[in-house]
Amino acid sequence: MLDRPHNLNTSEIELKQRLRSPDGEWLVGRLLAKQGVASATWQGTTRRLLIEYDASLFGSAELLDLVRDCGVPVAAVRVGTAQSAVAPAQPSNWSEVA
Repeated sequence: MLDRPHNLNTSEIELKQRLRSPDGEWLVGRLLAKQGVASATWQGTTRRLLIEYDASLFGSAELLDLVRDCGVPVAAVRVGTAQSAVAPAQPSNWSEVA
């Protein structure tokens, strides 16, 4: 069994386009395959991804690159720190992405 990361951060990424269900599920699978990603949720109706990751391994910039490398344009990102595995993140303001 793998240990759950201890230095968890969250990033909420707003996509520039809505994805079809199979594409959103594929993107979540790609994110979950990355070592250090604890969870990923695709919210198709809002065009958002919520990703919880080990901040000691990488940051939100690498997550953005991973999403872009999958061919999905990113509009904005909001980064917060997870309180625990079950508590919601406390996000900062949205930052537009070029």
